[in-house]
Amino acid sequence: MNARRAGGDGRVRIGVVGCGVVATAYYLPCIRRMPDAELTAVCDTNPRRTAACARLFGAREQYGDGFEMIAKAPVDLVLILTGPGMHARFALAAARAGKHLLLQKPMALTLADATAIAEAVRAAGVKALIEPSDHTPLDPDYVLLRSVLDRGVLGRPHFFAMMPGAPAGPHPSLGNNPYGASAFFTADSGGFLFDFPYAPSRFVTLLGPCRSVNALATIAVPKVRIVPDRAYDEFLEGVTDPDHANYWDVVLNLPRTEEVEVGAPDNVLCTYEMDSGYIGVFHATRVLNPAPAGAPGGGFAVYGTDGNLVMDRGGHWATIYTKHPHLLPRVDADGGWHHDRTYDRSKPVAWPKPPEGGFNYYHVSTRHIVDCILRDRDPLVNVEWGRHITEMMSGAMESVRTGRRYEMTTTLTGLR
Repeated sequence: MNARRAGGDGRVRIGVVGCGVVATAYYLPCIRRMPDAELTAVCDTNPRRTAACARLFGAREQYGDGFEMIAKAPVDLVLILTGPGMHARFALAAARAGKHLLLQKPMALTLADATAIAEAVRAAGVKALIEPSDHTPLDPDYVLLRSVLDRGVLGRPHFFAMMPGAPAGPHPSLGNNPYGASAFFTADSGGFLFDFPYAPSRFVTLLGPCRSVNALATIAVPKVRIVPDRAYDEFLEGVTDPDHANYWDVVLNLPRTEEVEVGAPDNVLCTYEMDSGYIGVFHATRVLNPAPAGAPGGGFAVYGTDGNLVMDRGGHWATIYTKHPHLLPRVDADGGWHHDRTYDRSKPVAWPKPPEGGFNYYHVSTRHIVDCILRDRDPLVNVEWGRHITEMMSGAMESVRTGRRYEMTTTLTGLR
């Protein structure tokens, strides 16, 4: 079954399932400024949220059940922005109904669910983008960095590491997200590893597909305190400007008065073997405290036999030192190559302003999936990409369960 490309007026009609923080802070403000898209329907089990989103962003229809919205609303594209536990069910419903879809991270919590989504999408002939598009071939800075690595500046593959870092002083988000038990802490959230597919996406984008994974995992902090959900509802009902509906800017400073049990690992150590020959380590954790002055920070580093790449440290987004400087785009004063994000925060920019880090993946993803629908192209970050990234995370948890190395069953073509 082939899904229609767009509505009768040439615009892609969008329905949103899940009116939580990322919806109102990023996706919905982006949609309302896209001339070739229309916000047709919003859905949430909380009617206060759907009413607020309809008022702020102009949705014509409101629903309290995602499956009903998918079945009845006249939409071409469904944005699935719910907690991770419902991602697979809504994605399957959307694909089987002939709707294109954008699926928030993670794609699924198991390889079986990710495979079912991929098969349903291909069988229906619909487009599907799997978040996050950050750290992927949709991010131009990563495309540039990959092109530099492909020149052989690091020599033969050796080792990579991505470890958490903590700021030098107290910060209100340290330790865990301040809201959203079902999104971040319950068993069906998947835990922090599944909240952070940015890491495996980065590894695959820069180093190629994954071959195997080993992992250890614990729940280090069994109970956490968060801001109650009703605070978000109260915030949203008080917003009058749709361009100022970013709850994240507010929730960091609200009191955490609700205690919740942590049902998924918050401390996961993964070791990955990549097809390219790199082996590496990734530590996913919510348990962070301020670092003492002068302590080494976190970040991502790749070491080859002839050079190294360091990211997120030393005042630059990416730095490469190599024995082959003639392969670098340029050689800076200290003999290396330093690259910073292309977004300059000192200059005014048109909406939507990128969040910290300089790449608004929510906007880029929405723009990309709408373009793919209108031009009948497959998204760059598609179901095969999402399935491989999902297996890198679900495979880690399978390794934890069995105590053995997990051999990957998926791969990606076009990557070394």
